[in-house]
Amino acid sequence: MGAAVYEDFWKSPGQSIFLKPPDEAIIAEPTNLNVVKAHKGSVRWNCRTHGRAVHSSQPEAGDNAIYKMRHVLAALEDYQRHRCPSLREHPLCGRPTLSVGLIEGGRGINTVADLCSVAIDRRILPNEFPMEAYQDVIDHVAKWPEIDFEVEHETPFSTGRALSDENNRLLSEHLLQAVRSVQSDRKVEGVQYGTNAGAIASSGVPCVVFGPGTIDQAHTKDEWLSIEQLHQACEILYRFGAGTG
Repeated sequence: MGAAVYEDFWKSPGQSIFLKPPDEAIIAEPTNLNVVKAHKGSVRWNCRTHGRAVHSSQPEAGDNAIYKMRHVLAALEDYQRHRCPSLREHPLCGRPTLSVGLIEGGRGINTVADLCSVAIDRRILPNEFPMEAYQDVIDHVAKWPEIDFEVEHETPFSTGRALSDENNRLLSEHLLQAVRSVQSDRKVEGVQYGTNAGAIASSGVPCVVFGPGTIDQAHTKDEWLSIEQLHQACEILYRFGAGTG
């Protein structure tokens, strides 16, 4: 859900629950009971190369889109290895990253591929904007010396705002007090993954991420969290809300 949608919620007439934005927001995600005040966002899109299909017995008469894609992949790998480390670093979230997570091409084993597609995941920092990061990757690929053919970059199918730590210092400090009244060794930190906190914070609401469990346990075959941490999280949130932490 984007920031504009959250803003519409605050302004919706006749819905008393949304007469004004909340004073603060805590997004429940697995943080191992640490307080996350900054995280990365993302921009994701499909990139395509085109060729000409012919029977595989005469490959010289065709134009193999998969072979073309290997040059695009080389450019994308170079972006991750060399361009990303040269970009601005965030003190809590580190540097941006790029990953290719899916590849698909061809119509069959006996046909020269006329289409190849990859899915690109570019993680952005709190000081970056999704579409600027998207364009930066496109420009890098276009300059790759072995690419003398058309590379099609589709419009991103997913963008996620990063969470900035510019407007949540007091919230993170107050929540940490409640956390440490239950678990003294917890801290405020930044993380690599993204949550809905970025979209909510972009509408002006101070926002942090907090919850039991860890990201290593999330989205796995047997997703789980510690019952003890669940009880601790409940106590922490109670103390925070009651102002007794």
